[in-house]
Amino acid sequence: MYWLNGVASQLSLANALRGNKDNQSQDADKHFRQPLDIVSVEPSPHASLFVSCTSTAVYLWSVKPTVVLSFVERSEKHINEFGANKHIMWKPDATAIVILTTKNYLLLYAILNFDQRSFEFNFPHSHHAVVTGPGEGGGPRTMLLKFRLAIRVDAGIECGTSSDDTLIIATQKPAAIQCISWNPHEVNSTQTAVQSKLGIFVNSSEKVISANYDKAMNVSVWITDVGRVYFIQNAGSSTPRQRRRSSSRRLSSPSAASAGMSPTIPSYKEMITWTGSCFHGEEGLLDVGKQATSVAVNGKFSLIAVGTKSGKVYVYSANNYISAPTLSHEFIRQTNGPADLRSKINATQSSIKSLAWTSDGYALAVGFESKGIAIWSVYGHLLSSISDIDDIFFSQDDGGEPHLPQDKYIKGVSSLFWGPGNHNLFILSAPELKEKDDDYFAIESERASLFTLPFAKSAITNFHNADNARRGLLQMDDRILLYNYGGDYQENNTTTIDPDAVLWTQVLYPPMYITDHWPIRYSSISSDGRFVAVAGRRGLAHYNTFSNRWKMFGNQQQEQGFLVRGGMAWYKNILIAACEVLNAPVAGKLYELRLYSRDNNLDNAHILYTETLQHTPLYINICGSYLLVYTSDNVLNIYNIITRSESINAANAAIMNGNGNVNVARLERVRRVAFGNVVARVTRVRGISLFGSHTGDQMNSLGDVISANIIILVDGKLIMLCPRVPDDDDDSDLTGQASSQSQYDLHVLSDKVEYYWIGRKSVANLLTSLWIVDGKGVKVFANLLRSDDYGFNTFSNDPFESEPSTPTTPGYLAARANIGRPYSLGFHIGPEPLSPSMSVVEMDGYSRWRIPSIRQLDEGTIHIPLDFYPHSVLLEKGVVIGIEQGMVFKESLGFMIYKMSSKTHLFIHHILQHLLRQGFEEDAVVFGRAYERLIYFGHSLEILLHTVLEEETENRPHQDPILPLVIKYLDQFPHALDVIVSCARKTEVALWDHLFSVVGEPKDLFELCLSDGRLRTATSYLIILQTMQPLAVGGKDTIRLLQKAMDVEDFELCKELVRFLSSIDNSGKTLQEALEVIKNRMDPNNPMSPNTEDAQVDKVVQSMQGLTTGT
Repeated sequence: MYWLNGVASQLSLANALRGNKDNQSQDADKHFRQPLDIVSVEPSPHASLFVSCTSTAVYLWSVKPTVVLSFVERSEKHINEFGANKHIMWKPDATAIVILTTKNYLLLYAILNFDQRSFEFNFPHSHHAVVTGPGEGGGPRTMLLKFRLAIRVDAGIECGTSSDDTLIIATQKPAAIQCISWNPHEVNSTQTAVQSKLGIFVNSSEKVISANYDKAMNVSVWITDVGRVYFIQNAGSSTPRQRRRSSSRRLSSPSAASAGMSPTIPSYKEMITWTGSCFHGEEGLLDVGKQATSVAVNGKFSLIAVGTKSGKVYVYSANNYISAPTLSHEFIRQTNGPADLRSKINATQSSIKSLAWTSDGYALAVGFESKGIAIWSVYGHLLSSISDIDDIFFSQDDGGEPHLPQDKYIKGVSSLFWGPGNHNLFILSAPELKEKDDDYFAIESERASLFTLPFAKSAITNFHNADNARRGLLQMDDRILLYNYGGDYQENNTTTIDPDAVLWTQVLYPPMYITDHWPIRYSSISSDGRFVAVAGRRGLAHYNTFSNRWKMFGNQQQEQGFLVRGGMAWYKNILIAACEVLNAPVAGKLYELRLYSRDNNLDNAHILYTETLQHTPLYINICGSYLLVYTSDNVLNIYNIITRSESINAANAAIMNGNGNVNVARLERVRRVAFGNVVARVTRVRGISLFGSHTGDQMNSLGDVISANIIILVDGKLIMLCPRVPDDDDDSDLTGQASSQSQYDLHVLSDKVEYYWIGRKSVANLLTSLWIVDGKGVKVFANLLRSDDYGFNTFSNDPFESEPSTPTTPGYLAARANIGRPYSLGFHIGPEPLSPSMSVVEMDGYSRWRIPSIRQLDEGTIHIPLDFYPHSVLLEKGVVIGIEQGMVFKESLGFMIYKMSSKTHLFIHHILQHLLRQGFEEDAVVFGRAYERLIYFGHSLEILLHTVLEEETENRPHQDPILPLVIKYLDQFPHALDVIVSCARKTEVALWDHLFSVVGEPKDLFELCLSDGRLRTATSYLIILQTMQPLAVGGKDTIRLLQKAMDVEDFELCKELVRFLSSIDNSGKTLQEALEVIKNRMDPNNPMSPNTEDAQVDKVVQSMQGLTTGT
């Protein structure tokens, strides 16, 4: 989802200060903190600007380029009168800021914006070429900070926040909530509410110490001095009786929350009535560790994160405005390192200082007081944590003090926030304050420094469509990272994955585009991985992975004339973009669907087709040959994509556009579905797909579309709308009167879903698959709602035609003569083979592997736990691909280097275990044979056996044993004997009795290997036999195996057996007998046979004789 990638950058205020320091009095240096010591940093609402302040100055920064635009250095007289700076608040429209001072003043500064640029390049030659960085094309704007007025709050200022036009201040004595106008001419228009009289707090003596207003959810979150957290709303002018009546009602559906029940935006112009309830710490006296220190609101997923003194984050779900938020999940960073043990000595050191959600809501950054930062995905997967590498920063010689000459944020964090596009995390490190011995008032401190950390993020955080979810596509500040599915490797459909192949291709954005249109708002990859499209602030560009070339608009006026809104999707070589047309000649805003050909230049004259939309497009997706368009009126529009090659009569199907050109593609709307009773807030929809029980998301006909289920991802819930039996007289879907309530049944498939994807094609009897990623791993719904009339003879056993290939090189699969034959143990699932040499037998009957109804969803769900975050599934390879955070510390450089490492996890054994536990033996065999060509298939079987063996040993009384069934299943493949012995050698000896009580005696398996000529497998069984039986018996078995190896001239195996005998035979008698066997069987005519000169057998025999004589 989000991963650190690169090195941290430190921002310095040194060059922004005036050079002449002589006029500063010595008293100021004595009583005030150092000028460069930042006390507060706050981003603007859209994070394009941020303000940092020291105790004596205020600095206005731009993010791109990262420079100081303006600063105000306060005089000593001004500081003595109004107090030193301690906190900053922004006006929501970013036109003003307020500074909270130590003497309870609010200092209002206006931000004046000018068209002129602050810095411009000046070269002696006009033709001098220069390329600016991402977002730096126009250079920094000219902006000035201008002091307006100072407002004194006699009651004292504890904290504050802001709504659109109102400052909301929590005072100290008395404890009250005061609302003040942002308008300097209306500062006397205030409203005050005494906190103890609000009737909200559990204890009336509590006082608000932190307030946070979220505009997206239109709620406030307050923290009190005892650590409780309250969910606060403005009920407007309603009476207390009306408030109590509304609080007692519960919502029956999400739509009711937004239908007339929304709170009023707090404004000084209208009566403000605060209502709310406690949702964190309502149970009596709070433990110190559970006391809240910070909060962050996630409007995209309706979540509220609460940081505590213990370092734990509690995440609450706020699904409506009536009831209090409920606990959803928790974020806990494991404490297992020495640095964490040191923190346990002082519990407050692990306290959370700051929380920040990404603007897309997919990740949470957590800043700790003494342990750096941690990043979690929205539903609880730990993406990265500085504490994972804490040990390398602490030395043993100096009492455990960390050596971090540059990356000071690892010691502790004061505050943090995400920049635009969430590509950079801005961190203010925690200062270390120490009092000087010679002067009580003087302060010696290590300055709090400002850092930026670079991140790479998954493309689905911006735009969740089918192909972005299937493939690994990452975005960075200046480039995209492509996981190598296609390109040069597309033709290599082989049986292995090359570990040496380059996994990621880095593609820089075209400088001419990214310099003006940073950050990238949407990116989309085609289903075959050949094309990638990106869209920033204006226009779009697309890239060909084969030619390694970008295409952009040649006409900048056309590029500036529209912006992509709702996303982009590829249909073959056609790019479909949902756009908002700027400066349209019609009244109001104009929205369009535009079709561009990859083969043509990007130009308005080359647009293949344009479809006008009546409402704002919010989301688009491709399902087969159909386009899904979800608009702001809460309606899903389904279009058929018609291209000339698919038309019966190309000449008749061609449509003439206004320029007289012939279009080769067009859209035809075939269906409309309203989500009025399903989706309460249209902006919360993250993904929509069509799903057929037999076709997946590949819709090829109108009948498929009409009968398809609709999958919606909204607020972290994966919802499926199942169609009811249609009425022949009902044409509401064509007339625009469609309603999901009358046409579909609603089912919740899963909650806490971060993203999902649908398998494009089948693998054997895995006809359709729905893969769901949550905070714990992956959940698989296999053959969801499939009918029961599928015979085994209808499935294909070749998965390599079902999905795009991966970066591989030609592998090898040993001949069956070398790895044995199936049915070695005599077990058969399905019909018995006609002869022992048959390796694969066609299965008879019908597949039972399916989830026939939503009611049986739980028992049909396959859970795949992961210790890394997945970004794609290679269905044809049987693996899940993901990314794990890597960190390296270079002591010579003194700073951290962050890297991403790719990880893989086999999912074959998870599915096989599920099938066997359900009793679907035939389905397990058919599914396994589809992957038998993979050279690591035997390893998957070994993991299956090892997992079942350990689970049954630990939980034998609690579940039905399936180990006998697993052994029976293994015998259907030639890998059985190898898998059993390999699993035994890697398992504790205490588990051998249980394993071999089911498999059979190791002696019998050894004899079976000898009879089949599987000598190396028999060698592995010798180790088992040596542990379980006397040396005399084991020695004879070794000599018998040695004779067999000499017969087949496997002299390398002979060497290994001799070494094995020398390690277990202290007397040397058995070894001497073995060497006599070798000497007697030497063939002087065979050049590969050992001879007395090369092998020095006589010398070895003599030494062994001496050993036996000595003993």
